Amino acid sequence: MSSGFKGYHPLVNVLFFISIIAFGMLLRHPVYLVISFISSTAYYLKLSGKDGRKTVFRFLLPMLLFVVIINSFFNHYGVTTLFILSSGNNFTFEALVMGIVSGITVVSVIQWFFCCNEVVTEDKFMHIFGRILPKGALVVSMILRFVPLYRRRYKEISQARKCMGLNGTDSFICKMKNTFKNIGILVSWSFENAIETADSMKARGYGLKGRTYYSRFQWHTGDTLALILLVLFDALIIFGLISNSAYCIYNPYVIINQPSEIGTTYIINELNLTINPFGFLSIISLIAFTLLCFLPLTIDLKEDIKWHRLQSKI
Repeated sequence: MSSGFKGYHPLVNVLFFISIIAFGMLLRHPVYLVISFISSTAYYLKLSGKDGRKTVFRFLLPMLLFVVIINSFFNHYGVTTLFILSSGNNFTFEALVMGIVSGITVVSVIQWFFCCNEVVTEDKFMHIFGRILPKGALVVSMILRFVPLYRRRYKEISQARKCMGLNGTDSFICKMKNTFKNIGILVSWSFENAIETADSMKARGYGLKGRTYYSRFQWHTGDTLALILLVLFDALIIFGLISNSAYCIYNPYVIINQPSEIGTTYIINELNLTINPFGFLSIISLIAFTLLCFLPLTIDLKEDIKWHRLQSKI
């Protein structure tokens, strides 16, 4: 099995991202969110390289900061006032913590979606949903393909017109005219491409009864092991959620974890912050979530190490 986690069966890829994105949106415990943020960032950088670093530092981190600022300055719940704004509203510790939690949640989920887009290709999507919902799967697959295609074609049209000297001046009105002309050319190109696509689908027998299907994806032993791990980790995390192992509240006080007879409870009276120790079920659930988050990155790193060892023997 090659290409790391990308080389696994589409069912394994899809189930993983459904699980991790769902847990990323449901969980509000800071430790879980930090683990999700670190693992999603590491895996996204592993998949995208330099482009991923630009996206993280130019788009995602500023977005995280923006969410923190908006939530902190426009939500005033909580009882711990850090200072009073010029508008007379309170800037509370609880709103600040909730802003950080919301920002990390948003950025982590977006990064997992980016990773999903890199791993779950159009072919994999069609393999999973093509026979169940053939028309719906076809529409989604075409959308996923056409969005980057039209973006690339718009860039080609713009560069071609620029090389021909048709862009004119740099004034705002001239730029708007050029944009509308480029869009008009792109729309005409799209209509022509739609006709070619329809003819190609008809020639390949799309929609005919008794049409056979070809799939290049095969089920391997590694897929079975990965699926077993996914089900095991999901079950442990869900059981932990049901038993409130990821318990935390941010209004009117910040309380992390349920009270436990084991360990020490830390209380910061100035911030009305209570941190209870992790219980046994909480630790099991947290370990399962950590292993789930780092599963694809671990598989990829294992493949890289194996590949470097094989190269060194040549």
